[in-house]
Amino acid sequence: MYWIGPAVVLGAFLLFLVQPMAGKMLLPLYGGSAAVWSACLLFFQSVLLLGYLYAHLLARLLKPRAQAALHAAVVLACVLLPRAAPAQGRDAAHVLLALAGAVGLPYFLLSATSPLMQHWLGLLDARARPYRLSAWSNAACALALLAFPLAFEPRLGLSQLKRAWDAAFVVQALLLAGAAWLVWRRQPPAPALPLAGSARWPERLKWLGWAALGTAFLVATTAHITQVVAPAPLLWVVPLLVYLLTYAAAFLIENRPGKRTAWQALLGLLAMALSLLFLDLQAVLAAKVGLYCLGLLLVCLFAHRELAASKPEPERLTSFWTHAAAGGALGSFLAGVLAPSLLKGYFELPLLMAGTALLCLWRMRGAGRWLMQGAAMAAVFAATPSLALIQNYYAGLVDAGRNFYGSLRVVDEPASETRPALRKMLHGMVVHGSQFQSGGMESIATAYYGRTSAAGLLLSRPGAARRVGIIGLGAGALAVYGREGDVFRFYEINPMVIEFSRRHFTYLRRSAAHIEVAEGDARLTLAQEAPQGFDVLVIDAFSGDSIPAHLLTREAFALYRKHVKPGGVMAFHISNQYADLTPVVRALAADAGASCTRMNSAADPAVAALASTWMLVDMGRAWAGVRPQRRYLWTDEANSILPVLK
Repeated sequence: MYWIGPAVVLGAFLLFLVQPMAGKMLLPLYGGSAAVWSACLLFFQSVLLLGYLYAHLLARLLKPRAQAALHAAVVLACVLLPRAAPAQGRDAAHVLLALAGAVGLPYFLLSATSPLMQHWLGLLDARARPYRLSAWSNAACALALLAFPLAFEPRLGLSQLKRAWDAAFVVQALLLAGAAWLVWRRQPPAPALPLAGSARWPERLKWLGWAALGTAFLVATTAHITQVVAPAPLLWVVPLLVYLLTYAAAFLIENRPGKRTAWQALLGLLAMALSLLFLDLQAVLAAKVGLYCLGLLLVCLFAHRELAASKPEPERLTSFWTHAAAGGALGSFLAGVLAPSLLKGYFELPLLMAGTALLCLWRMRGAGRWLMQGAAMAAVFAATPSLALIQNYYAGLVDAGRNFYGSLRVVDEPASETRPALRKMLHGMVVHGSQFQSGGMESIATAYYGRTSAAGLLLSRPGAARRVGIIGLGAGALAVYGREGDVFRFYEINPMVIEFSRRHFTYLRRSAAHIEVAEGDARLTLAQEAPQGFDVLVIDAFSGDSIPAHLLTREAFALYRKHVKPGGVMAFHISNQYADLTPVVRALAADAGASCTRMNSAADPAVAALASTWMLVDMGRAWAGVRPQRRYLWTDEANSILPVLK
């Protein structure tokens, strides 16, 4: 048994350490899109299903000694076969292919470890309680998720972490080989069981359904948080950690769920509804994430306790886990692939909340009158955000769409006594530009780009014709500052932004400057281009409410310097509710020996100007400040959002 326990714990730790590690590795190759993590979750859940199915088939089709021999061969193959470096792409399918080549085989082996080791433990010791290993497995997963953002990400580069993971994987392979040797030597008898087991379809549907509910809630909650805040590994890890802890608790505490669990899930849904209705537009990161995770905790605890209560005897253990893994893959597919393809907005979370509220009411049927009335009121309040969110989404809607890079819409605000009608472009809940529709104010730059903003002041300077690079198109408001003879070259990764800016806004075609638009990730495009000789380079790309991290690293800054003239200026737009990116840009400027100035501008409702914060890096002036702390100097290898959270 001394091989099996360590193999389960270390395998689970490596299984969940590789998830944020692989996701972070892919983010720069996919433009920092929040959809990267949803695709990652679908991949991990699908390969987990394959691993569980492999363990199930092994247990049902082969005798114990044959199981040991075959699994030892699979272990050896997973260690020796080469892995492919991840490639860039533009959609979820490319993410899945990149993950398959980079971590597919090791992840498959680790996925099969827990159910197979539980099965072998049951064969070797009839008195053992193999389901308890599931709780220890989930605890190890939780430890890995805590270790990544708190210990590994701030201190180790991705290359260092990958080397350490590879070394630990070799140790895991030795433990699995030891477990196989133990089964081979003892030759335990195996009960004769049919391949499909003896579970009835209602029982199988329970296993599938409860597992799917928990995973769908995880995917939808994570997608909502990351599109509102930022697609950072820290915000992937926290919901996943909550999800795992509920799994561990459900299988460690063996008591049947009751109406109390459903009532607690309703309270969790109310916490989510509170955040959805009142906190999503407020800069209260801890309260917002805390309420979402509280709701996720109570809903997943409800689902996973129901799942644990339906588990069969140990002889059918692998069948149970295979169905649970299939449910997990189904939930990931529904929330991560099907919902984004059918829904124009981020409606999957509020719709799941409404459906789960009804499920809780059904589960509480037969409770006392007053309890049922209270539960019905709670269910109504929990379902309200779905209706309110959809109604608000379509208010004043001109156009909308959704793709790999998020949900985009154009809305019109009616004229008021002080200003004409205003048209806005919104990515999720973040304004990506706006324009007046009449009153001779169509050529006034609005939002973060007004005349008093740092970008407005910089681009309004008189002088000779300029070549200006702008990373992030939005509605194209900065084109207002183009003069005859100027060249404004925009870099935009989202083809829908390009389409909407040309179809619904007139900034680009009204500009006196020559306008160029390069479609694709700015950093990858710039790396392929000859030096552009920009007089000004504006970095204004946002994913959610934050600049993607790969545009704020030492390597990215070196690339920008290649394309900016000596004495040119870089302008970083860092307006953000949740993170203060000032020390990051200062560290980049200091590292390059250039001066850096922070500039704030106030909101001006009369011209629809929003408060903004910019950092101007003057390559013609030497750095004269105190050297910033090295932990703020982000690199492609090491960058963590944790030190800059407000």
